[in-house]
Amino acid sequence: MNLKSNRIFWLLIPITLIVACDEWLKSLAIKRLPLEGSLVDPGILSLAIHKNLGIAFDIPFKLELIILFSIVIGGVLLHMAYRHTRSHPQIAFAALVIVIGAMGNVYDRLAYGFTVDYLILFGRSALNLSDLVIILGVILLLMFSRRKQKIDTMSKIG
Repeated sequence: MNLKSNRIFWLLIPITLIVACDEWLKSLAIKRLPLEGSLVDPGILSLAIHKNLGIAFDIPFKLELIILFSIVIGGVLLHMAYRHTRSHPQIAFAALVIVIGAMGNVYDRLAYGFTVDYLILFGRSALNLSDLVIILGVILLLMFSRRKQKIDTMSKIG
């Protein structure tokens, strides 16, 4: 791994700290914030507890299946990160960002039985910092994968 690709992995430290901060915020939120249903006029951004018992967008699933699904997807992403560490470190980085974000939500499911969402957007969408880290990782993975495809295509032509 060269110096430039090694630098990208240092960015995992602040990502991990964001997820750790998210866990601290979740514990505070559970103790101090009202439930989402008690909001009268939620506005653009409100702070309240939303207990996400399902997967993305509150799609209902049994807790055991969610944990199993998370482990399988996490394993696939870790394998992807390992496979691309030398050849495409940006893809490995993006996969690890997703895994780190997902670990925050898996911890919630194990500790509380649900994911703790505390940011309520427009009175409808509920999320937390770990969700934002996952979204960032997915966006990066799509961008870097697309760049890899262009490079692979150009090398086949040339």
